[in-house]
Amino acid sequence: MNDLLTDENLDKVERLRAVADGLGTNLAVLSMAWILQHPQISCVIAGASKPSQLENNIKTSGFVIPADAMAEIDKITGFHRFERHVG
Repeated sequence: MNDLLTDENLDKVERLRAVADGLGTNLAVLSMAWILQHPQISCVIAGASKPSQLENNIKTSGFVIPADAMAEIDKITGFHRFERHVG
């Protein structure tokens, strides 16, 4: 776990937090919404051990990340969408 807590990764978290703040939400909602907006993914199996976590899960259901923010998140994380071309 500690090998994930690098300065580079912590910087990414802060940049993602700024995106979330700009959209009026938090990192938990932003993260789940980002996952759900990928066409290859049909659901998120999220647990909750606290009422606040359940509230975030519920907030995610109606939260849509604008295309420009999705692109910014992908840039921050280094995520590259894979689109399968058949034929």
